[in-house]
This record gives sequence, C-alpha cells and structure tokens, in this order.
Amino acid sequence: MGHRTFLPLNHPYRKRKNSFDGTIETRVARLPLTGKEVFQRVKDIDVVLGKLYKKTASSNIWKKKSIFWDLPYWEHLQVRHCLDLMHIEKNVCESIIGTLLNVPGKTKDGMKARLDLQEMGVRVELAPQQSGKRTYLPPACFTLSRKEKISLCECLSTVKVPSGYSSNPKNFVSMKDLKLVGMKSHDCHVLMQHLLPVAIRGILPKHVRLAITKLCFFFDAICSKVIDPMTLDKLQADIIVTLCELEMYFLPSFFDIMVHLVIHLVREVKICGPLYMRQMYPFERFLCFLKAYVRNRRLPEASIVEGYTVEETIGFCTDYLASTDRVGIPTSRHEGRLQGQGTLGHKMISPSAEMLDRAHLFVLQHMTDVHPYLQEHLAEIQQQHPSKSGKWVTNEHNRSFVKWFRDRVMFRYSSSHSSVSNTVKWLSYGPDMPVRSYQAYDVNGYSFYTQCQDQKSIMQNSGVCVEASSTEFDRGNSMTSRDIKKSYYGVIEEIWELDYREFKVALFRCKWFDIKRGVRVDDSGFTLVDLARFSHEDDPFIFATQVNQVFYVRDPADAKWSIVLQSKRRIVGIDNVEDEEEYNQFDDNPPFSSGMQMTTLKEENLCINYARNDHDEGVWIEGQR
Repeated sequence: MGHRTFLPLNHPYRKRKNSFDGTIETRVARLPLTGKEVFQRVKDIDVVLGKLYKKTASSNIWKKKSIFWDLPYWEHLQVRHCLDLMHIEKNVCESIIGTLLNVPGKTKDGMKARLDLQEMGVRVELAPQQSGKRTYLPPACFTLSRKEKISLCECLSTVKVPSGYSSNPKNFVSMKDLKLVGMKSHDCHVLMQHLLPVAIRGILPKHVRLAITKLCFFFDAICSKVIDPMTLDKLQADIIVTLCELEMYFLPSFFDIMVHLVIHLVREVKICGPLYMRQMYPFERFLCFLKAYVRNRRLPEASIVEGYTVEETIGFCTDYLASTDRVGIPTSRHEGRLQGQGTLGHKMISPSAEMLDRAHLFVLQHMTDVHPYLQEHLAEIQQQHPSKSGKWVTNEHNRSFVKWFRDRVMFRYSSSHSSVSNTVKWLSYGPDMPVRSYQAYDVNGYSFYTQCQDQKSIMQNSGVCVEASSTEFDRGNSMTSRDIKKSYYGVIEEIWELDYREFKVALFRCKWFDIKRGVRVDDSGFTLVDLARFSHEDDPFIFATQVNQVFYVRDPADAKWSIVLQSKRRIVGIDNVEDEEEYNQFDDNPPFSSGMQMTTLKEENLCINYARNDHDEGVWIEGQR
C-alpha cells in the first residue's frame, strides 16, 4: 500500500515487518509532479474528447486530436485535478461497513484475501483452515459477531435526527439481514462523519475501533467550512498514521485507490481551499433537478431545454416584480422563519403568575435598555444590606426586581416622558395574558420541537445547547464569586411567545441536564449526557435566538448515557438577511466533540491480536480446497 513511505524516517512503524507486509519500509514518498513533468508523461496520449478530431492536410484521414495540441505556454501549465470527496467518502464508507458486517459482494475479506496473507507470510493466525469439503476463515480483529452486528444495526435504526439533517437512518438498516442497504452519497457522508463512530462504541477491539474513529474524525475535520491553515500539517501527519494503523488491522484487499486518495486530501486543501467549495452534492442535485423537466419524451416541449428556459423566464419575472405587491401568489413557506416563527400547535395558555414573572425577569435581565436599572437596583440592595453575602443579595435582587422596575419606570415616566424609552416603557408593563404557545418554532435556520411533539415525530428537534456565562460562589465563602463559561444541554418543554404589545419575544422553557454529574467528555472526545439528571429548575428559560440545536443518541456502550451530536442549519430565508456576515455567524458553532488525541502505538505495545479471541464466529466456505 505504501502508506509508510509518508512517515518520518525514524518512525517505529517503518521497522514493523509482521504488522504490515513482511518488509521493512526504507522508501520515501516521492514529491508531487510539476505541471511540466505531468505534460511529459501525457503529451503522446491521443484522447477523443467529444467529437474533437483533426484532419491532416496530406490525406482525408481524420485523426484523433490530442487535448494538449496547440496549447500556448505549455511549460507554465499546472495540471490540477480536484479529488471528488463525495465518491471517496462514499466508497470508503461502503468498504468499512461491508467489511465489518461481512456483506457478500461488499466485504474486502474472503478466501483470496486470506491466501494473500499466507503467501506474504504474515498473520498466520488468519490462514484458512481446511475441514473436509469446507474451509473455515477465522474471525479477524475487525470481524463482528452476530451480537455485535445487531448492536450496530440497532443503534443506527433507533437514531432520530433533526429535520433537514439527513434521511431517516432507519430506512437503510435491514435488521433481518443485518446489513445496510440503499445508502445514497449523503447517507454515507452522515454515517461516516457522525453516526459510525457512535455505532461502533462498545464493539470491536479497542485498537480497531479507535483507528476507524480517527478516520471518521479526519473526514469531519477536512469537510469543515472553516479550516485553520496552521493545523493542516498536523492533520496530514495524523491521517498518515491512521491509514498505517488501518493497514495493520485490515487486509491488503481493503486498500483500493479510494482509500489511498484520502492521504492527498490535505494537500488539495492547501492548494484549492476548503473541500466543501468543490463538493459534488450541488451538481448531483442540479442534475436531478434538470431530469425532472423531462415529461413526454416524444414531444420537444417536454425537453430539459424547454423546461429550463421556462423556469429561467419565470425566475426573471419574479425578481423583476419582487418590489411590487403580489396578488394571488402565496408567500414562501420559509418567509420569516430565519427571524423566528411558530409553525405547529398554536394555542393560548395561562401559566402561573410565578412562572410568568420568572420568564419576564429573564427577558429584563437580557435587555440592553434595562441594564442601567439592573445595576441601580443591585447597588441599592447592597447599600441597604451591607452585611449580607453576595448570594443573598443576588437572590433578593431576582425576587424583587420586577416590581421595583415597574414602579421605577412609572415614576420616571410621570416626571418626564423623554427620559424613558418606548421599549423600557412597554417592558415595565409586563407581557400580556394569556401567553401564546407553540409546539414547533423555526428560527436561525433550525426547526425546534417541544419534547411532546418529538415523541409524535420520526425526527428529534427538541435538543438544545447554549454557551452561557454563569456566576459561581466558592464553597465555604458565599462572598466570593466568579464568572465561568459553560455549555448547557437540555430539551424543550414549552415554547412561549411573550407579547409586549409593541414587540414579541420567543422563549424556550427547557429542562437542563446537570452539567456537574450528568455531563462528561470521554477519552474519544465525545460529549455524553445523562438524560435522567436535571438541574437549574429555577432558570428554565432561554431566548429562541440564543440556542443551537443538538440531538442525543443512546450510547451503545452504556445505556445510561447519551452522546451529543450537533445539528446543522438549513439555509432558508437568505433573501431576508440584509447583512451577509450576520447570517454567516450561524455556521460558527463550536464543535460538540473535543476531538481525539492522535496516538502512536509504542514499540512494546505493538503485539496485536489479529484474530478475535472473544468469539469464534468466522466464515465457512463450501467446496474450497
């Protein structure tokens, strides 16, 4: 496979004969070819490009014309071919899944692959064993038992993803045959980057599981819309080690050209920029869009050209008349959803006075115009009770601020109308009763559901995360406090829209998980939450515009915990965004996995069990000699 040639000369993997192909690797990977070197190799190749032919002057014979004929300044030509990440990722994903589940026609393990190892003189424990007319292939370190296959398939079939995230994973899982069928390119994209590392938790030997997980993390990092150029060299070094580790565990037949091309993706990012700018997904979707124009094939009016022309004409007329009032044309279903709009389960509710005051207090605490009043009230309490602790002052401030704020604003407004802004005046009156409630709400490119609505849906849209600063008091010293920034995870119980007459404010009433005992990060970089541990019952509200959407997948290794995965925003209502930077900030979410530390097996720890010792569910082949 040659992946060890990319390693440093002093790397221990270069000397490991039995772990690879039985040889010591002393070669060094060649440098990439220049444009002139590429031209020298292909200049004599004649290529038929469509109907590109050239007729010689001395005869009537049409000859193939080379694509490099008559190219001016060819010595400056830099031949660049962008690698198709979509198909690389799809083929790698199918190879891994097919090999793990031992799917006929998809697996890279078989009789010929085992005979290759026997001829190379490595991994003798995996050699075929003859038993009468049948041949037994011992389980390799990547071979799953039936119980492990059921665990992997059950994990994928029970996943509920947010709307717009991907297709329903349950659709391509066959529990009867224990395999994945009918996966499209985007299904492989989601599976490879997010779901596969979760599904293999608790199965496979640790060294094999970590190698596959590191490969998935690499695809996730290389597909990011924002990549720090300073991290590319480390990313390249990590993927070289990862491919070498996969070479140690998987059979040589696993490594086709698609797996090898992974090692060149980082260099392409350095040359051409982030890979998402060259993805094939938009072109594939557009081709599907064009094919939909075809109706009756015997009529020219049903052709792609005619349909596209009509579409372009309608689009031009729509844009030309966009500034006028539309009559008889329905508004887009995405209209206003970027700023926030309730979509399902609209009704009026009457919450308790205590809960409504708590929601109103949350709104006041996060309004810029109210900030001077907050400071004034807090200073007034501290002046009146100088001997009280900081925690007592904070609690008293939260308890009495709403009434004090209303009286203070009314006093100032009666004295001088101009001293009170219109926003502060309406905030002092408090929200109207009853309160408008929804079961679903679209904002910032996300579709949020309440937990009750989630239970009736095949999607999971109730998970939320917020980066917030909070005040903590030191143990044993309630006078000392500090501000800390943490990630809080929860689920939406209710969606309220408070009406302050002149404006409305959307709030999510959430149940927050206990970040001290119910949230942790494991060695693989996954964030796990205990869905049975809750805290912060006295602070359940959050602005709808402040949260990011997450979803939770049950951890196959420990049913007590669930893994946090980040949702993705849908680009809707972009025409309503006046500032492009304002919209781009939506994609600036921090990752919800801290990342896996790249480690290399030490010399004394390189004794690898290439055969599974915990089960004997190998493969029997009939009629092999």
